[in-house]
Amino acid sequence: MNDKKGVPRLALTLAHEGADLVEPDSLEVIRKKMLKWFNKYPELSEYFKKPLPRNLIAISFAHVSFQMGKDSCHDFKLANGHKEAENSFYTYRKLSECLQCAYYNENGVEYLAGGCFYPAPHGKPKFLQSNDALLYFVTLSAFAYPLENRKMSYTYRRYKMYGRFCATSGKNVLLDCGLEDRVPYHLEYNHVTNKYECNTCEECCEDYKNYKWEEPKKVTPAIPATESASPVSVVFVEETSAAPIVPSSAVFPEPVSVTTTDSVIIEEASQSRLAIDDSEFTVASRASSTESLVESFDKIDVGSEGSEDVESDIDVELID
Repeated sequence: MNDKKGVPRLALTLAHEGADLVEPDSLEVIRKKMLKWFNKYPELSEYFKKPLPRNLIAISFAHVSFQMGKDSCHDFKLANGHKEAENSFYTYRKLSECLQCAYYNENGVEYLAGGCFYPAPHGKPKFLQSNDALLYFVTLSAFAYPLENRKMSYTYRRYKMYGRFCATSGKNVLLDCGLEDRVPYHLEYNHVTNKYECNTCEECCEDYKNYKWEEPKKVTPAIPATESASPVSVVFVEETSAAPIVPSSAVFPEPVSVTTTDSVIIEEASQSRLAIDDSEFTVASRASSTESLVESFDKIDVGSEGSEDVESDIDVELID
């Protein structure tokens, strides 16, 4: 599905018409999240004002400065005239059984390219609030593409939040500097109590105190692909735990431009700031999703060539 500028930002993967495969609650979480994600794109958000079809296998959405690709439901490309660098590559990380994100890697920096939601099948654990919180962290701690001074970003200037890679934690983290003492805290989500928590980190405090912006070096654009050219590198990153119940090692990206999407998501997370809580995390059993089914069905880019045939499948009025 394209935005008003013709950029493909949304894609659906559907089973055969009439199939009833997934939990309605899981679809509703995805619907509400996508309604907020695309709230500055009325031509796209209109689709999420009604229940999602029960034959939905996956829903893919592109992040700022990226667009949907054509090869699969987790294929994303740079948009807005940006060219992929010569030594760039993509990585894919599962944050939970229902949420996977794609990252564009350039010059040592990992940028959020987009995400893919896989609804939970009937009778399977859903961990709905966990998936909701994971997407908050993914979007709130993202690095802008092209890279910018984090102190000039919208999320930092308005909410005193930003993301960085923390070597101590071994993952990207979301830092909250908006508490009364103005000290940066790791903002984390306890997937057992379903509450946000703040934790101190000596490394991130030092980085916050000594941070200085330096313009990144310009990179060489990749040579346009030909039949004999090597494909763009793709790296799949395995999960670091068996469940999405502990803070995942993949807590990553979204701020950048001043958008209504940023405001809504950040506002919800910022209202959940809590005092430091040292309670222990527990592990729950692995959740399931429709990911294993996705290869059996075609991705549908609504608004692209050939999409006329799927109008009856997705039953939405806003179709080109």
